[in-house]
Amino acid sequence: MVSGIKQNLTRLLSWYAFLHAVTLSAILFVHFVLNIDMTLLGKPGKLLEAYFLDLLGRNIAISLSPILWLILRLLTGSARILPWRF
Repeated sequence: MVSGIKQNLTRLLSWYAFLHAVTLSAILFVHFVLNIDMTLLGKPGKLLEAYFLDLLGRNIAISLSPILWLILRLLTGSARILPWRF
């Protein structure tokens, strides 16, 4: 039972880290490469900006995925960067 809970928790954390990294990469691409202000994207842009800057803070937002991957590596022996490859 415990191993099932541990496996589900590691799967959840790996998916969260992966989606966080993809979303952050997309936001940085839109902001810096395309030079589009996030507030011009309407409500979704404001929500993403609030999540990454106000809720998490800039430094934590950038380092959250690598930290989660490091924790997963230390606890399970695999970083699980690609969560569908368990």
